Amino acid sequence: MKKSKSLLFRVGIIIAVFFAALIFVVGTLVYTGTTSMFLGAKDEMIDRDLLRVKKLVEDIPIFTTFAEYWEAHPEKMRGDLTEEEYIKGSEAYNIVGLTPTKSGYESLDDLGKLLVAHDYYNYLSLNFNEEQFQFDYDGLYLVDISEENCGFVICRGNDEALVNRDSIGTRIDLDISGHKAVKRMRSGTYRQTEYEIVNNVGGDSYYIGYTPVETGEKVKYAICICYDWTAFKKVLAENLSLMLVIGLLIMAVACVVLLHFLQKIAVRPVKAIQTTVREYISTKDSSAVADSMSRIKGANEFTALAGDISHLSEEMKRYTKANIKLASEQERVATELDLAAKIQKGVLPSTFPAYPDRTEFDIYASMTPAKEVGGDFYDHFLIDDDHLALVIADVSGKGVPASLFMMSSKMLINYRALAGGTPAEILKFANERICSRNIVDMFVTVWLGILEISTGKLTCSNAGHEYPILRRGGSFELMKDPHGLVLGGIPGVEYSSYEIQLNKGDAVFVYTDGAAEATDSSENMFGTDRIVDALNAAPDSSPEELTASVSKAVDDFVKDAPQFDDLTMLCLKYNGKD
Repeated sequence: MKKSKSLLFRVGIIIAVFFAALIFVVGTLVYTGTTSMFLGAKDEMIDRDLLRVKKLVEDIPIFTTFAEYWEAHPEKMRGDLTEEEYIKGSEAYNIVGLTPTKSGYESLDDLGKLLVAHDYYNYLSLNFNEEQFQFDYDGLYLVDISEENCGFVICRGNDEALVNRDSIGTRIDLDISGHKAVKRMRSGTYRQTEYEIVNNVGGDSYYIGYTPVETGEKVKYAICICYDWTAFKKVLAENLSLMLVIGLLIMAVACVVLLHFLQKIAVRPVKAIQTTVREYISTKDSSAVADSMSRIKGANEFTALAGDISHLSEEMKRYTKANIKLASEQERVATELDLAAKIQKGVLPSTFPAYPDRTEFDIYASMTPAKEVGGDFYDHFLIDDDHLALVIADVSGKGVPASLFMMSSKMLINYRALAGGTPAEILKFANERICSRNIVDMFVTVWLGILEISTGKLTCSNAGHEYPILRRGGSFELMKDPHGLVLGGIPGVEYSSYEIQLNKGDAVFVYTDGAAEATDSSENMFGTDRIVDALNAAPDSSPEELTASVSKAVDDFVKDAPQFDDLTMLCLKYNGKD
């Protein structure tokens, strides 16, 4: 019962973590969604209000001239004019009219300028206060955003007074000099409205919308509307906290109910199944298993599991018998594969020296399959007393199918070569025959050479095989010979022959891709350069020694990595006539 309780405990932990994660995710989504919805709605409202206030400001004639005056004489804008000053200054309107121009305004005396500027400031202040009173923003400002005077308040809305001229000349309580939106407006790269979340000196957050006052010059003034972001987040956090507390209480009740339910429908059946399985392990009595599992009632997965275990105990009997039979069959297959490997080895020339009576040349070849049997093959045979055929090939695929394809391909090439002809003609014949009955879509790469023993002339043809490596008087070098298509690809392919003149002491080394593409445990390839280096370690050696040198270099390179492909090599050394 201890383990059952442990299972319940673990399940309870998993359920609690799941519910906690769910509550966290839901809370995060609610917070993010609410914030996003709020900002979207707020942006639309602020955008509309900013443009309305902007039009109000830009409709003021010679706004820039007035703004410069207001900014230069803030103390004069704060107070009211005396009746005497107002009467004397009113003559200014007879000069500038109801829509003053810059030149007309500058022609006024100081008192006239003060009166006109004071009237327009009152007009602007009243409208700002009306906007603030109507929409209850936390701040509505007209400010100077230039670098030299950034944050200077020209006008501010105040819903607590009808006229608010006391704010002119003060500083906005948010340090806006470093705001990205302000920098964009200064540089002229601004949008119609800009938004930013910023902190004031007290650390509270504000959501601010800006719009520049466009005067045809470099932007110097902007209207900004502030919204208390800290207060909104506080209300949202309080609601979210309440939701989380309620969610946790619901989670705790749900966990208790769910664990009780699991104890009844899951843990008890599991315990019964566990006991029965342990008894079966010791007794192997399948009838006792069937009797015990039949006692587990209910229409759920555990009832089905009990039936499956009962069925499994019966299947184990049959499996044991089948396993014995399978082992016998595997032994038979292994014996047949061993026999196939011996047959394949028997069809490849394996007696060396192969032609002890012929001193004009020396030849050696080897094939190491990646599986019991392989798809690589080599061959060498005398066509007549003066012509020796050399063949090395690589069938696509591995194992028994490749070995069968290899046997067929080898016999076709051997048969056609003994009938005479150039290597190109022999390969064309073999390709046509393979394509005519290639129902498995396999192919074979072949390098074929015919040596005229008396002269050392080696006539060759290459059907998609690896490049040969030649030694002519010095060291071994890779020869990039012309390639034709692989045998078994498509019918009607023409192959070309080329000639190599071998002199006394020259040698040719051919191989399959199992040598060049041998890989170590880090998937690095052996490559043709290392083959050439292994041959040049002792280039005057016999063909058998040269082949052994390459084989050892490959083994040292791959080390414990498994052999991926068949490894086949053939080497001929031409001695010439004495």
